[in-house]
Amino acid sequence: MEKQFTKYLNGTASPVEFAQVIKSICSDDNRDNVSTEILKLWEKTLSAAIENKENSQLLDKIHHRIALEESKSIARRFTLYRNLLKVAAILIVGLITTTAIFYYKPEKQLYTGIIETVTTPYGARTSFKLPDGSEVWLNSGSTISFPRQYAAIRNVELTGQAYFKVLKDGKPFIVKTRLGAIEVMGTSFDVKAYADETFETTLVEGSVKVSNNTNQLETLKPGQQSAITPANEISLKEVNTELSTSWREGKLLFVNEPFQNVAKALERWYNVKIELQGDRLKKLGYTGTIEMETFGEVLELINTTTSINYKFNKNTRILKISGR
Repeated sequence: MEKQFTKYLNGTASPVEFAQVIKSICSDDNRDNVSTEILKLWEKTLSAAIENKENSQLLDKIHHRIALEESKSIARRFTLYRNLLKVAAILIVGLITTTAIFYYKPEKQLYTGIIETVTTPYGARTSFKLPDGSEVWLNSGSTISFPRQYAAIRNVELTGQAYFKVLKDGKPFIVKTRLGAIEVMGTSFDVKAYADETFETTLVEGSVKVSNNTNQLETLKPGQQSAITPANEISLKEVNTELSTSWREGKLLFVNEPFQNVAKALERWYNVKIELQGDRLKKLGYTGTIEMETFGEVLELINTTTSINYKFNKNTRILKISGR
């Protein structure tokens, strides 16, 4: 187990090793053993860091990940130990639990292939490569499933939001969502397909074909965005693609966005529940950029640029917002 944790902290763990770490941490019966293993790793790193620069860099990486996680205000549950080393060990357990992001379920069968599932909880994001080498960035509160080995078609299923950089291949690449599908050969695009929202596809490079559940088809050019509603209505428009893709760089950009949409994005980004009081507030247009701020800083930013009052309960993580 120590080897897997070391690889995780170095960013060299394979998907299978990620899965082993997450399953160990998510098991209540195994939590004490996991804490002990991480404590050993921490002590070993502290001791060796004095003599070895590489281990010092590893320790810095641990501190950086903890600090980064605190800046995102992601909730953690852990037991405080009496000495500093044990506290540090538990912090790492909480960090891996909330941000590592990989939770694999390799048991499902699709034809003759094994299906992998990657899930990001609220407050976390990740990136990884698919079996064909295509890159995926997965936003908060999202789930993607794909075969461990592709056959004639490279297919994935998505709930939530993801950005794809697809390698060119003779095999079609298809993204399936509950409201439709996207077919590409090699391109870069963003897909937003949360269960309670319109299905949006934003094309950055290349060309894609988007279809709804009634097989109505639209072909997108770079800089265009398609939208499919639950009623299977499909539309196409020109957009600033940065508004849909900036989340990959740790930024949320809004231009006259209805506040109810802003609230949904913040819920996923900071792992909170937001209650908006009044229809006028829900429709209020908001323009602004949120970039790596803590949740408290975000509230102050919104408060100074809009006419709102808010009350945040830290215990329940419920934010109530009303208009002034």
